Amino acid sequence: MIYKILLMGPQGSGKGTQAELMARELGIPTFGMGQLIRDEIATGSELGKKLYDIILPGNLVSDVDAANLLKLRLVKPDTARGYILDGYPRNIAQYNQFTFDIPTHAIVIDIPREESLKRLGGRLTCRVCNKVGAMKDGLKIGERCAACGGEWYQRADDTPDAIARRLEIYKNDTQAVIEKYSQIVLRVDGVGTIEEVWDRIKKVLKIGKYGAC
Repeated sequence: MIYKILLMGPQGSGKGTQAELMARELGIPTFGMGQLIRDEIATGSELGKKLYDIILPGNLVSDVDAANLLKLRLVKPDTARGYILDGYPRNIAQYNQFTFDIPTHAIVIDIPREESLKRLGGRLTCRVCNKVGAMKDGLKIGERCAACGGEWYQRADDTPDAIARRLEIYKNDTQAVIEKYSQIVLRVDGVGTIEEVWDRIKKVLKIGKYGAC
């Protein structure tokens, strides 16, 4: 079976973690737009140079350029059995550009606003490997990541005001996209342990102990 999965949910819902688990279980790649942009820049291609020039001064990549970048990624051989697209399309403009493929599932991980604020309020990121950690687990800003030695810091979009703005964007923009995909939407309760949420995803996808891939 082919799994072309859109993975959606508010900030702090654990999409990235669950995407990795799904990718491992289904044997398909997972990626988000930010990763695709970084990967293309790293190749040194003409498109990569264009994207670098756009984001260097802090500008956003256009919906057209983002769609073209995704289109290039989806023709690579490792997507033959599907893919997991983390957090895209996030608004109607992006949805309107995503005309070159048809997803089979749209998994929405739901968590309350209070849970998002609690999870993200203490989130730290490694400057080198981009690993995500939490202050509640004893991490502190400026300490070193055990995995690579990079410095833990709090991203500008993980401050309380920034989190609130991102949640409003999700409510106002991404929910409209979810409605567009209503026929393939599978909702999952995102409150609980990583293992509990993963078990719920396997159940709605009918994979693992709930079915065959």
